[in-house]
Amino acid sequence: MTADTPFRDVSTAPAPNVRRARRPDPTTAHRPASDEHPLLAGHGGRLTVEHLGTVPYHPTWELQDELADQRRGRRIGDRLLLLEHFPVYTIGRGGDASNLLASPERLRELGTELVRIDRGGDITFHGPGQLVAYPIVELRDPLDLRRYVRVLESAIIATAGAFGVAGDRLDGYPGIWVDGERKLAAIGVRVKRGVTTHGLALNVNNDLSWFDEMIPCGLSGKGVTSLAREFGATVPMDDVADELARQLAAHLGLRPTDGMPGVSGPAGGREQ
Repeated sequence: MTADTPFRDVSTAPAPNVRRARRPDPTTAHRPASDEHPLLAGHGGRLTVEHLGTVPYHPTWELQDELADQRRGRRIGDRLLLLEHFPVYTIGRGGDASNLLASPERLRELGTELVRIDRGGDITFHGPGQLVAYPIVELRDPLDLRRYVRVLESAIIATAGAFGVAGDRLDGYPGIWVDGERKLAAIGVRVKRGVTTHGLALNVNNDLSWFDEMIPCGLSGKGVTSLAREFGATVPMDDVADELARQLAAHLGLRPTDGMPGVSGPAGGREQ
């Protein structure tokens, strides 16, 4: 770039002292978010928690994308959507549709559908009694997706522990497991231009027979469980939601705060 032209001479190499962001080393140990080692980009230090109730899948997917666009434009801060879905099977990018065992006729009989979506991971099920969490947060550059997923895992493990259930990671198998055999929670995320969508699904009081119609996450020979099954009694969903919100905020290095009354609409407004 010279005084008489706004363009840089592309025939010359960039200055040698120009530093480019590098991807994090995937072999480094997991490090929780903190002031010294933040995971997220600049923000107000708060995670606004929206409780949406039981909602259909497609409008909630659209809402995530709308909120993510607003977050990228810095029109809103970091958000956490907590909800339950009406019954639906979803499959991520590159997932194998043959892992759904139910035929189209069987899906119609059950009153549900299979939706192919833009998250990572294979097939999973969402339905009433399962707590779904969608964090809409902006990650720092360079992106450390592995660390972000570890944060989600740690928050689930801590939440399950608060209700007397010992969940843990299982090498080579995504999600959170009990005794290495029964899947308690599924994780599938997407990051677009630095902002996350999708997230996690924690089985709380849901009817586990829905999983008989699929091979969960494409993993045969493994079972599925819930907090209620492991605890031996129904677990209050509101208590689990509050605990998960606290744990996610803490592990992300944020303070949880409740959103305003009403439900975030698809355009980002409030609906009563």
